[in-house]
Amino acid sequence: MTVTREHIADSFERHLEQYGFRKTSVEDIAKDLHISKKTIYVHYESKDDIFKSVIERRAAEDKQRIAEELADRASYTDKVGGLIRIVFDRTRDWWRRNRDSEFVQRYQVSEQAFLDAYTDLIRDYVHAGVQCGEFTARDDETTVRLVSGLILAGTRMLQEDIEADAEPAVVEAVNRLLTC
Repeated sequence: MTVTREHIADSFERHLEQYGFRKTSVEDIAKDLHISKKTIYVHYESKDDIFKSVIERRAAEDKQRIAEELADRASYTDKVGGLIRIVFDRTRDWWRRNRDSEFVQRYQVSEQAFLDAYTDLIRDYVHAGVQCGEFTARDDETTVRLVSGLILAGTRMLQEDIEADAEPAVVEAVNRLLTC
């Protein structure tokens, strides 16, 4: 069997779920796949690099699920608002489950991967909303970055206070931004 990045990431993800990050080693993955550690390092620079790859894959899968969930929304305003609500719900749930876990130390990797995936959806919705005349934003890419920044700022408030109710203010600010 030719071992690919995908095989390594799959094995790493299984170990991660069973043992956690600290107790998962590159050696464990090599043993699981019956390969040398050197083979793993051909595909990945480090254990952290494998972790990042796994998180990026999860973010891409989540992006697809969200897109499917929001596909039947009537307007792009509803899609963007729905995305914001989902992001806040998932972030809040993550903090409830992981506040005291070892994954808090790696939150920035996850935060960036999921933000990138969500930004792709925002970009799709903003471009389509501008094209059909629903949004009046003049510079699509700047608007996308500002919307992502607002969502990021709001979700970061949840790190401090999991019950923070920033979501309505973020939705309102984003709607204003999209229609100005």
